[in-house]
Amino acid sequence: MNDAVKKLKTKEELRAEKRKAFMEEILWQDADLELLPADASFRRYYRVTGGNKPALLMEDPPDRPKVPPLVMVRPFLNIANFLRGLGFSTPIIMAQDIENGLLLIEDFGDTTYNSLINSGFDEKKLYELAIDTLSELHKHPKRCEIPLPAHSEELLLDGAMRLIEWYYPYMNDDKKASNEFIEEYKETWIKLFKGFSPAQETIVLRDFHVDNLIYLEDREGIAACGLLDFQDASIGQFGYDVMSLLEDARREVSSDLQQEMQDRYIRNMPDNFNKQDFLYSYNILSAQRSSRLLGQFVRLSKRDGKDQYLKFLPYLKKLMNIALNREDMKPMKELFEKHNFKI
Repeated sequence: MNDAVKKLKTKEELRAEKRKAFMEEILWQDADLELLPADASFRRYYRVTGGNKPALLMEDPPDRPKVPPLVMVRPFLNIANFLRGLGFSTPIIMAQDIENGLLLIEDFGDTTYNSLINSGFDEKKLYELAIDTLSELHKHPKRCEIPLPAHSEELLLDGAMRLIEWYYPYMNDDKKASNEFIEEYKETWIKLFKGFSPAQETIVLRDFHVDNLIYLEDREGIAACGLLDFQDASIGQFGYDVMSLLEDARREVSSDLQQEMQDRYIRNMPDNFNKQDFLYSYNILSAQRSSRLLGQFVRLSKRDGKDQYLKFLPYLKKLMNIALNREDMKPMKELFEKHNFKI
């Protein structure tokens, strides 16, 4: 066994000891921990059985690669409490060990939107509930009253740059984009971001899609929509989470359902709601997110060996081309044509 494997095993053993000590400290020492399937993040979840009540153990270990923010359980705790205080369903935090990146949280179960839809549940009903949840959040007068980073031009541009840094070479035999193209690409995005309305700012959950929503059938109204995976939340535009739901990179939503849910969201909003500002942010952020994910999924393959994400590229390409053909994205489409760059 080489040193790297020994080091990894030792690290895992240390994490297991910290998990065990945490569970003993909160008097759940007889509980069993079942590791749940992982996503692309560093977080891990364990289903807790044999304890006092159904629960999950969230682990974001401090010894993971130093990608900020370094301890993600703290923002999860803060945002969960904030959203629940506004009347939304987030997991109750039962116990915490911030130093070691551990949270014991309420277990909402396995009834994710995605699993329900795949089993034949009424798709429209679930999307209506999700849209109603977002519109209620965006109408809430205290929706921004939590200290979070801004979903700023800098952050959005950084995400959009992944298209040029990773996807462009992937599509062009490892050839990098010209400096001229890169600079014009940056300038075009910045101009597009300048069009966002400050009146449409809200907490943006960032990963609002069917894999992170749980249907809680024993609750009524928007409380039936269980929220997960919001620790990356920021303050940004109304349009982002609506777009994230309807233009899910991992699941194709029909254009008819997309339009119906957009219309429902707009109907739910107050009379002074600016529809054009909303659609502008939706369209720009649609293209930005597709740009980010096209690059990110290539990066996950090339850098991290996670080739399974490449299967999402065809649909992402479709979403990106749809976005480029919207009038608001005309400057970017013209730039791509100028430099003969085809998504």
